[in-house]
Amino acid sequence: MIDKENSFDEIHNNFCNFIDSFGNYIIYTRSTEAQHQKILECEKYLETIKYHKSQAVKIENERYANQFFHMQCMINALKSFLFMWIQLKDNDFENSWKSLVDSQDYLAIALKINGYEGALNLRNSLKSAEEFLFPKWGKYLSCGFIETVGKCSICHNLFTICDHIENEIYMGSICQRIDRKIVEIDHLALVNDPRDRRCITIKMSDEEGHEIDSFTLEKTGKRLDNSKGRNFEGIVFCFSTLDLL
Repeated sequence: MIDKENSFDEIHNNFCNFIDSFGNYIIYTRSTEAQHQKILECEKYLETIKYHKSQAVKIENERYANQFFHMQCMINALKSFLFMWIQLKDNDFENSWKSLVDSQDYLAIALKINGYEGALNLRNSLKSAEEFLFPKWGKYLSCGFIETVGKCSICHNLFTICDHIENEIYMGSICQRIDRKIVEIDHLALVNDPRDRRCITIKMSDEEGHEIDSFTLEKTGKRLDNSKGRNFEGIVFCFSTLDLL
């Protein structure tokens, strides 16, 4: 249990050293085996950080709980960044893009708690990876639907009657609407600023009807009917798999 200031300082120093060690691995030329090994280290270290967070929650120390949640999100951001490089080398471009967005989402949450040079440098690295490694999508897919309000992830009451604010941090957790149900799907649109940047076009037809991979621009071998307009295939909805507990 964290009950002394220097105990937290020791944990924080270990965290900083662990974060610094990633600089040698988030590089394309590093061996996939070494990167997978670093991911395993992340998973083990996350267990330690989550334990410390649970102890802080137990004694209702919100300051420490939030700091440990920051550490949790930072480690997950770097872990996702590593997955991005591995999947990129495996030509698994769709999942590589998703891992990059995961990393950016984790970092955005971490920055709600702490902003410092290392975290801001990571944000710049992720932005550079997006710009130089992936297509400039221009348009994303957005699915319009009617859904129930759901419950609060913090107090588990209906979101309409609780006092928590969505996307704010409380005692080492981020407030989200959970247990939502989609009542009706209304429309599908192409937008510049989507709710989820994982929703991209992955295939499309050219002017002659040839199906083209959106990442590689290679023809897939399929011929599509363009009589009613250009065809595209994409991701319209993703269930969140972020580790935010």
